[in-house]
Amino acid sequence: MLLNRFSFAVWMRNATVWRRLAGPSLTTNVLDPLIFLFAFGYGLGAVMGTVNGIDYLSFVVPGMMCYAAMFASSFESTISTYARFSMQHTWEAILATPVRLGELMLGEMSWAATKGIFSACCVIVVGSVWGGVGSISGALLSIPVLALGAVCFACCGLVATAHAKSWDIFAYYFTFWVTPSFMFSGTFFEVTRFPWFIQAFAWVLPTTHVIAVVRPLTAGLPIELLTIAGHLAYIAALAIVAFTVARLRFSKRLYG
Repeated sequence: MLLNRFSFAVWMRNATVWRRLAGPSLTTNVLDPLIFLFAFGYGLGAVMGTVNGIDYLSFVVPGMMCYAAMFASSFESTISTYARFSMQHTWEAILATPVRLGELMLGEMSWAATKGIFSACCVIVVGSVWGGVGSISGALLSIPVLALGAVCFACCGLVATAHAKSWDIFAYYFTFWVTPSFMFSGTFFEVTRFPWFIQAFAWVLPTTHVIAVVRPLTAGLPIELLTIAGHLAYIAALAIVAFTVARLRFSKRLYG
């Protein structure tokens, strides 16, 4: 079983290092959604009015929650993990101990997901203060969904890191995966506004499925359990596939 004290030790090691940077991290996690909410919630919201019966600020906040989880977990599982893997040789040192590769990867993934959840919770707090959360209980219920989404984003990031031989690959990853997830997944407007081929691409992205679950929960809208189960199953399946691919690639790079 990969989820054990060794994977937790890797998580704890990364958390201990992060404590030194907690101040700047808290600042960016609060200011970033604040800027977006001000620009889109009030600026574009004055033009949009309501979307699907809810005010535009309440529409945007769930999207920003998902974006925050996606970006934080993606950044940690790519840029930060690659630095530990390739530059700092932290992975080599850890693997010299009884920690196995799968346990190390699970610790890295868990830490990236933790940062994603933390960022999403910051958006929930800011959005609540600004009146963009229609249902506090629904927002709290959405945290496990955001956690699953953060795990999926982190696993996808590990795939990019496993194939990276330089920093350049992450420019492609963020341009062709993270940015489309931000723009086409329904963060600022409904996916149905796009042409059919963009809609088809959007539903491949895990962010679209996370938003489809989080938005009705946070806005206090009616939900269909069967539909939500389908979204969650897709996110979980993609996470498992991505983690497996990343593990195989890392194994090949480390052990030949």
